[in-house]
Amino acid sequence: MATTMTEKYIVRHLADLGEFRSTCGFRRSIFTPEDSDALSLSVLRINDSTKHYHNLTHEVYYVLEGEGHLELDDEVVPLRPGTAVLVRPGVRHSAKGDVTVLIVGAPPFCSDDIFFD
Repeated sequence: MATTMTEKYIVRHLADLGEFRSTCGFRRSIFTPEDSDALSLSVLRINDSTKHYHNLTHEVYYVLEGEGHLELDDEVVPLRPGTAVLVRPGVRHSAKGDVTVLIVGAPPFCSDDIFFD
């Protein structure tokens, strides 16, 4: 099914979205800054994640499947299905394991707001 867009709403189906390599793995962007200036939404398969941080974006990681952990500054948070983690701006983070997550970014994730030490 193709994207449905009206003035009131947008409907997308994950199966219709292409997957691309990002900082933390393989991403399918569901909603982007072109859709909303309030938030972004994507599904990410964690793979070879690189520790980074954002100056503006809050990220919510919600684990859909798999197990692993999220490294947040100097702390480690275990991940399993149903786990939700809010990562605030400035927190260095990366994920490890065989994990698929739903990520909400507010404001929307933007490649100009990703920084490495």
